[in-house]
Amino acid sequence: MPEISLLPGWAMATETMQPLRGALLERLPGSQVRCHALPAIQLSSMEPDLAALAEALSPGVLVGWSLGGMLAVQLQRRYPERFSAVVTIASNACFVTRPDWPAAMPAETFKQFYADMRSEPEKALKRFALLVTQGSGQRRVLGKALQWDEADPEQRLHALAVLAVLDNRVPLARSAAPMLHCLAGNDTLVPAGAAELLRQLGDPSGSISQVAVHPDASHALPLEQPLWLAEQIASLLESADV
Repeated sequence: MPEISLLPGWAMATETMQPLRGALLERLPGSQVRCHALPAIQLSSMEPDLAALAEALSPGVLVGWSLGGMLAVQLQRRYPERFSAVVTIASNACFVTRPDWPAAMPAETFKQFYADMRSEPEKALKRFALLVTQGSGQRRVLGKALQWDEADPEQRLHALAVLAVLDNRVPLARSAAPMLHCLAGNDTLVPAGAAELLRQLGDPSGSISQVAVHPDASHALPLEQPLWLAEQIASLLESADV
């Protein structure tokens, strides 16, 4: 079994991936599962930033939450010999709507959040935490479990800009590596409606690219449904013989 590297979402600490790590170790005994922090990434230095992240990760399987999932797709595109499979969690091909990708965050909503992060970062983070857990029956518990990374406000703004610009449709359509996209039915940041669009991008037979939707979960999927995610990930790796 190859090593599994877990990447958190935007502004999230590595600790937020620990519940999933524990569930994967239980489901795949003997496997190596490590949590990694996202780099201080920005548009002007994205190539060297991604290269440094790739160097920091062991060869194997990439599992990324939200922005972490989008970066995982980019890493696999650049280093296909290094990363044998990708699992994205509550992650979209385009985080912000495009004319031909409607199942995403409205552009005006994103612009307002970006402006709020620039002017009132602490208040914006609190509102973001509410959005991450919105739609969950465990909202209060999940809200307490969220932990922020150690990035400064400027670094978070740079990462937000990357999140807005990334368009993974081409790498998702062209990748020959096994991929799994896990979405949440009550996600307010990445609409579950993206599932059908992601299916259309992938392998029509479903043997390479797969999509799974948990009907009752929120964007906080790794914290809310780690056992379900671990089962989905293990099934992909076992069926693909990764």
